[in-house]
Amino acid sequence: MKKIFSILAVLVVVATLSESASAQLRASYFMNGSTQRYEMNPALSPTRGYLTIPVIGSLQTSLETNFLSAENFFFPNGESNGVVTYMHKSVSAEEFLNRLPDVNSIEFGLNDQIFGMGNYFRGGFWSFGIRLRSENIIDIPKDFFALTKTLSQGTYNIGGMGVESSNFIEASLGYTFPVQDVFTLGFRAKLLLGLAHISAKIDKLDVAIGEESYRADMEGSLQATVAGYNFDSIEGVVEMENVVNHITNFNNFDPANINSIGFAVDAGIEWTFKDEQIRLSAAVNDLGFNAWNANSTLCAAIDNVAFSFEGYDLASNEVKFSSPENIVLQTTQDAVEGKLALHTSFVVGCEYNIANDKLGIGVLWNNKRYDNRQWNSIGGALTIRPTRWFTASASYSMVNSVGVAGFALNLHPRLMNLFIGVDYIATKYGTANAGAIPVPLNQNSVNFSFGLAIPLGLRTF
Repeated sequence: MKKIFSILAVLVVVATLSESASAQLRASYFMNGSTQRYEMNPALSPTRGYLTIPVIGSLQTSLETNFLSAENFFFPNGESNGVVTYMHKSVSAEEFLNRLPDVNSIEFGLNDQIFGMGNYFRGGFWSFGIRLRSENIIDIPKDFFALTKTLSQGTYNIGGMGVESSNFIEASLGYTFPVQDVFTLGFRAKLLLGLAHISAKIDKLDVAIGEESYRADMEGSLQATVAGYNFDSIEGVVEMENVVNHITNFNNFDPANINSIGFAVDAGIEWTFKDEQIRLSAAVNDLGFNAWNANSTLCAAIDNVAFSFEGYDLASNEVKFSSPENIVLQTTQDAVEGKLALHTSFVVGCEYNIANDKLGIGVLWNNKRYDNRQWNSIGGALTIRPTRWFTASASYSMVNSVGVAGFALNLHPRLMNLFIGVDYIATKYGTANAGAIPVPLNQNSVNFSFGLAIPLGLRTF
């Protein structure tokens, strides 16, 4: 079983190396000079145009989960001071499992703008950008953690594990324009070029724990699309090792096979009134799909993979463990050109500004949809603009019922536009090492955003 999970992890890492993910920094939404907020709502053009520094001009990383926090896996020690892990005998299985959702998810990735430019021209704001994007998701059922906690005799079905990774290049063209001095509309059209999509699912994983042995039987499926490769030569019963060798052998790469194309749009609106003292805005992003080409797709089933552990033989000084030498795949004819919807996100914001726009108080709701769940966050932000070229924002949000703080800083004088921000700062802490080390308890996600650009023309509307 360890070998299976190692292979799935390698697939995700390989895909992520070509990557980037759709992480959007909520802390930047009310910062007028920031180019990052323009990514969340195409109606919110920055105070100046911009030319991003290649590769590092707009760099966003994120790891978001719905379960991976210290307070879910560490508990007060009822027998003495300090804390213990969920595996300790003083922590009941019910107490531990009640803290976890039925499906425990991890999403990670990076959003890297290779080239980006935007400027005001003839009464509107035009933008063009090229990005590497990726979204990587791991799903772990609660029964997996029940198994690690109890380890009692019986049979456990912990099917439902899955790994999915989508990687593509995005080229976008945006246009923002005013309407009757109180409305601003923004649109962004995106052309997507698929690089790699991998979906691995473990539909069945039966673990039998007996008095003398442990046994695991697994069945699942694998679908992999890699641009530039043709999998026609891989058919029938094949070994996973041969599939990996096929992809890593660049002699099998053909640019003519890069033909996975998709389309998406972003749309946003901002409404200002009372001399722009109040600003309402809303947007939808990534409304579209990526079509993965069947010619570059491999579909296979993983059948009857069995592992067993019978303990340690003192006489022979050997561990009695059996596993298949190679993971064998049965290729199928399911490979067809498929349109996979992007993970669409929605945002709604409201800001009230005072002191000649030097201080803003905002409320932001953000929603991102997946196949079997969605992320929700709602929170407030305090934004200060003491000068035309300096903005800072502090925020507090409830993200899937977990409270976190955020902070962002934007310097945008005439010669540069520098942005640094984070969304996930824990608000609840414990201590370790006799109180010397603070430990965030309720933080289950992290992200970081960095941007560096050359400012262009001033806003004209």
